[in-house]
Amino acid sequence: MNPVAYKGFAITPRTFQIHGSGRWTLDLLIGRNRRLRAFSGPNTYSTQEAAIIGCCEFGRRIIDGQVQHYPVDDLP
Repeated sequence: MNPVAYKGFAITPRTFQIHGSGRWTLDLLIGRNRRLRAFSGPNTYSTQEAAIIGCCEFGRRIIDGQVQHYPVDDLP
């Protein structure tokens, strides 16, 4: 999946379908200056498209500091 630029970071959804459930995960990478960090959340989605949107929204919230215990300020 293609990265989405946001405030100097790259958000890359890496959602996958949970075997046997038909649901899609909330998994993403946030990167800056060739450094990456993986993030995930408990939410699942009924479609891949919805999961990609959810990943991007979650990534923006992480970058904006709205998600506790998910820092990115130490990525150079």
